Amino acid sequence: MTFCRALIERTELSESRREDSGRIRSVAYRCVAFALAFPFAACAPIIAHGPDVHSGFSGGVSAALGSGPTYENGDDPGPFYLGAVAINAAYGIRPESDARAAFRFGVQAPTGGAVSVDVFAQTPRKWLGPLSAGAGILAEVSRGRQMPYVQAGVRNEEGFGVNLAVARYWDHDSRAASDINERAQVNWLSFELPLARWAAIHLHTGYASGHVKKTYDRQTVTYVDEDRWVRLGGVTLEFHR
Repeated sequence: MTFCRALIERTELSESRREDSGRIRSVAYRCVAFALAFPFAACAPIIAHGPDVHSGFSGGVSAALGSGPTYENGDDPGPFYLGAVAINAAYGIRPESDARAAFRFGVQAPTGGAVSVDVFAQTPRKWLGPLSAGAGILAEVSRGRQMPYVQAGVRNEEGFGVNLAVARYWDHDSRAASDINERAQVNWLSFELPLARWAAIHLHTGYASGHVKKTYDRQTVTYVDEDRWVRLGGVTLEFHR
């Protein structure tokens, strides 16, 4: 009798895992189609994780799209670029004690830019109770693009969550004949939906506004000097332990 009960439980677990895998594959295919529908040139830097650090390795794929004005020099709709589609990987360190901080060390590989690092520190869980919060920085390795941010949110036991990220973005790109300076306030509101114990989908919406200045001939001639804004949307498919 015990053997039969164990066999039934094992069968039910296998069926549950197959259902989870099928659901994950379906969502993954939709996310890939969603990402491929985007132009590969423009979006704002995206915070592709929540404020509650997962222990161990995690990874995923993100896609973001900006909508807004097309400016006179052809920037579309800009102004803050870091790749429309990005693959990310990270390692989280979460101490057993809730009185100690947790850390996440990540990398992003966007289609429209160089590899970026994303370092995030979460405040001890004991401090804020059900609220998770912390601060981090997203920065390109080979260029001057940087985006320090703070992030806070909640997530229940089932894995459903919501969080807000508030960031300051800047980019200074000096080339042989031109100089580009971008500054912006970037805000992301994200919703986390569990797909399985080891997978979740994040839906992002946001807004960025700031100033863009472009000059050439050793900064003696200015051809762009104006405020700009963009509405943001995106999705992240995340896998974790």
